[in-house]
Amino acid sequence: MNGARHRFALGFTCFILVCITAVYPFLLYTPNNFVTRWREWYIETAMGTMTHQWLATWFIPHDIINDVMLKRYLMNRNQAGLESTWEPETDPADETPTTPRGQFLSRFSELDAESFDAFIQQNPEYIEDGYDKIDIDLVGDDPTKKRYDTGLWTTQGDPVVAINAEYGILIAQIAGEDELGLEYAGKLAFCHQPERVSVGLCEGLFSYGSFVSDMARDYDAMLAVNASGFADYEGNGTGGIPYGFLKSEGREIQGAEGGDWKIIGFDNEDRLQIGAFSDTSSLRDAVEFWPVLILNGENIIRNAGLNDAQPRTAIGQTKDKTAMFLVVDGRKTHSFGITYAGCGEIMERYGAYQAAMLDGGSSSVMVYNGREITSPTTLSQNPEGRYLPDCFVVK
Repeated sequence: MNGARHRFALGFTCFILVCITAVYPFLLYTPNNFVTRWREWYIETAMGTMTHQWLATWFIPHDIINDVMLKRYLMNRNQAGLESTWEPETDPADETPTTPRGQFLSRFSELDAESFDAFIQQNPEYIEDGYDKIDIDLVGDDPTKKRYDTGLWTTQGDPVVAINAEYGILIAQIAGEDELGLEYAGKLAFCHQPERVSVGLCEGLFSYGSFVSDMARDYDAMLAVNASGFADYEGNGTGGIPYGFLKSEGREIQGAEGGDWKIIGFDNEDRLQIGAFSDTSSLRDAVEFWPVLILNGENIIRNAGLNDAQPRTAIGQTKDKTAMFLVVDGRKTHSFGITYAGCGEIMERYGAYQAAMLDGGSSSVMVYNGREITSPTTLSQNPEGRYLPDCFVVK
């Protein structure tokens, strides 16, 4: 018996040595595209955190980490000095539809008219109280669902899962896969009443955070997404201390962090502004994060080259001031995650004139009509996500 145990121990030790001397160098230095993608993803995931960079630095040589992080450095350098500008507003052409249907479709311009007419023909109860009272909620109770067939489609071919005319909200399901066939899924919400968008604060700001669903309830919000990052000292943060600039309903609560970060928020004319502003008096609701995705109609992030698929949250706005909120699940079987560039492509596809990232990872969550309609990634697997300092709300 002792001989068998000795042989097993010796064999296991040899196996470990083979892994260290052969597999370990292969994983670190092979030019194989598949392995390189996963190696860079792991490094960027670890180094993109504030408190868990040791997950890469304790066993990966610094020269390899530096090569990977050079892409992030170049991205930040290319974003230096970026600041949104809005062209003067022009009077729209006098082509306002005269019928309730026409006015509704003109307002929700991302909605495919043919699919909407077919849907209403089969479900006439949705317009019994008029087009301005339409309230369609087809999201269901499973936030991990990524294959919808609601019969309603956007002009870009994505299924529509919710429309609320009173709040000016339309939500589409976004799904796809990257070049390696890794799938992603999430929700893209449009808000046609940007004056309703503000920054909601947690109850225990600077002490303890709240779930986004709790903040949505506190602000009587129909829609909410996570916003700021937060201080997470030694991984023990309570989610209550926001990181960077914070302004809510005209009240500045915290100054800017600066550096590569950008102030992101709405001004008094309901326009999304992005930049390192020294004068923030015209902003009414804003946070601070990075990077910029689209600036003044130009896709800034397209060629970043980062293998950084993660859970993501982004904010954007079209030229007609329609606010956009994108949340993509990640680190899940139904959705691996999405890159910065992927978020930029989705925002560009739907006509974003300005767009930027908000906090992502385990913080990413979208709440609609009182429930989470995306699937947050947390160690506790709590369906409500994690405790956070603030969020963008549509109230």
